[in-house]
Amino acid sequence: MLIEMAYDLDGVEVVLAEEETRQRWHIEFDEVVGVKIITAKHMEWPIAQIPSDGGFFEITDSPWLAALGLTESNDLELPHHWIICCRSELIEIAAYEVTFSQA
Repeated sequence: MLIEMAYDLDGVEVVLAEEETRQRWHIEFDEVVGVKIITAKHMEWPIAQIPSDGGFFEITDSPWLAALGLTESNDLELPHHWIICCRSELIEIAAYEVTFSQA
């Protein structure tokens, strides 16, 4: 469950809570390239692509990164395309660095 999300020029900070355990997680993204927030009604990800054992994962061979012109052929280091699945929204973040900690 999304508790809080903040964006500024330094990056994106997200606070999530696991619904079953109430454990809170702080996720910090640095060197952010892009952010998308999609409401549950408009999520286009096929269910088969979303892992059943977690709400946070990375997309490899990302079409979004390719659409942004970020490919192995023109960048030495590619950002990562992260997905955070929440109850009411799907958050996509393209960033070079991510750190996790318990909140």
